[in-house]
Amino acid sequence: MSHYMTALAMKQKGLKPATKIVLYWLADHHNNETGLCCPSVNTLADECEMDRSSIIRHLNTLEQLGMIQRTSRNRDNGSQRSNEFALMLQNATPPVANCDPTPIAKCDPFNLGNNNLGKETNISSSKDDGLDYYFNQLWHDYPRKVGKAQAKKAFKTASKKINFYDLLPKFEAYVLTLKGKETQYIPHLATWLNGERWKDEGQ
Repeated sequence: MSHYMTALAMKQKGLKPATKIVLYWLADHHNNETGLCCPSVNTLADECEMDRSSIIRHLNTLEQLGMIQRTSRNRDNGSQRSNEFALMLQNATPPVANCDPTPIAKCDPFNLGNNNLGKETNISSSKDDGLDYYFNQLWHDYPRKVGKAQAKKAFKTASKKINFYDLLPKFEAYVLTLKGKETQYIPHLATWLNGERWKDEGQ
């Protein structure tokens, strides 16, 4: 999972919500070390809760916009493997006319859809759902999963003080310092958030 690429994917402007969901889950498969990104259409369909034809349609849109490039891959016996994707998010072309013209950057940065992430007929625009979605990203990667309700409440408070895209790299840097540490000595996520530890030197 690449937090940088998923955060970058969510910053892309002008995409319809369902297309952005596909881009998010595609970015989620990007390997920062190898640069590989090779999820199958079936995998994306399962994660996005869409059918294969919808996934293919959204991938075509992203490719037309210049946000992704696809390369076919074959096994030694000649059978086709899942495509390899190159994410071109920093050099994405402007949205085409049939895309949502509303710039995402002008929206609340915590208001990008619900944490269900997938069903095209059930994309919520409520702030609470957006907060749940971003909180779940942090909770998924935090090594000590204790006090989820308190952590979610602390995250809601923290979201009023710092933008998620500013918080994320500081959170990731902190999590890296916890590798190899015994779980019992790791503070609860709520403690880190309530203490505004993202302001600590080196975070």
